[in-house]
Amino acid sequence: MNSADYRVTSLLTEHLGFAPLTLIDEVINDVNQIMYNCTDALERFLMKRRAAQLQQLGKPTDNDGDGDVLMDGTTQPEAAGVFPAEEIRLGAAELETLLVSHVDKNFDKFELYTLRNIFTMPRDLVEGGWIRLKHQENVTADSVGKGSGDVDEVIKPLVDSINLELQLRKMLLLHKVKAGKIVELLRHYKRCVIAITQAGAELKLLPEAATILKDLQPMNENVYYLLGQVDELLKQVLRLNDKFMKDEQVNGLRNMKFGASLRDRYIRDKSLKILDEIGVLGSDVGGKVLYSAYAQ
Repeated sequence: MNSADYRVTSLLTEHLGFAPLTLIDEVINDVNQIMYNCTDALERFLMKRRAAQLQQLGKPTDNDGDGDVLMDGTTQPEAAGVFPAEEIRLGAAELETLLVSHVDKNFDKFELYTLRNIFTMPRDLVEGGWIRLKHQENVTADSVGKGSGDVDEVIKPLVDSINLELQLRKMLLLHKVKAGKIVELLRHYKRCVIAITQAGAELKLLPEAATILKDLQPMNENVYYLLGQVDELLKQVLRLNDKFMKDEQVNGLRNMKFGASLRDRYIRDKSLKILDEIGVLGSDVGGKVLYSAYAQ
C-alpha cells in the first residue's frame, strides 16, 4: 500500500468510524455462518426423513445411530430408498466443502470490487487536499510541519529526562544489592564479635589462643578503634572514586581491578585462623570469603 492508498483508507476509516476491510470481513463471516447453518439443517432434515422412512417400514432402528442394521438383525434393502446415515453425513460434508470453495472464490472478487469501486476516493483529490473532513478544514501542510517541530522540541527533553531516571534507577538497584551484601557481612562480623566477647570459662582454649584473646582486651576500645579506621578508609576511597570519575587524565583507570596485596591476604588468613581456633567459625563458614580486596 502506497502513501496515497494509506491516506484514502485513513480518511474513510475516520469518516465512517470503522475500517472498510472490517465491514467486508463481517459480511464474509456472516455469509459463511449462514452457509454452515444451511448444511447442518440439510443434514438434520435428511436424518429425520430417514428415520421417518424406517418407521414406515415398521422396523425400529437401533439407538447407536448407524442405521444400517435393524434391531431384528436384518439389513435395510436398497430398494426401499433409505440411505445409510454414514452416507448422509459424508454427503453433507462434501457439499459443505464444495460451497466453501465457491464462496471463497467469489468473496475474493467481492472484496476486490468493494475496495476498488465502493470504499474508495480519487487519489488526486486526496493528494491535492480537495477532500477533507470537517475538523481538517484549516489544516495545511505548513502548519502540520511547524507543529511537529515544536512537538519534537518538547518531547526531546522528556526523553532525556526518562533516560536519566532509568539510569538513576539502575544505579540505585545496584547500590541496594551491594548494601545488602555489606549488611550480611556486618551481621556475620557481629556474631563473631559476640562469640569472642562471651568467650570465657565456658571455652577451653589453647594457651596460644587464650593469650591472643587476652591481647584483644579491652574489646570495646579495640572495636571502636577499628570502626574509626574503617570510616577513615571509606572516606579516602570515596575521595579517590570522585577523582577517578571526574578527572579525564585517569579515565583509563576506571575499569581496572586491583588485586589483594600480600599484607591483605596475610591478615585475612591470620584472622580466619584465630577465629577458627577460638571456636567462632563453624564448619559451614570455613570457605566463606570474609574480605574482598577487589575494587569494583
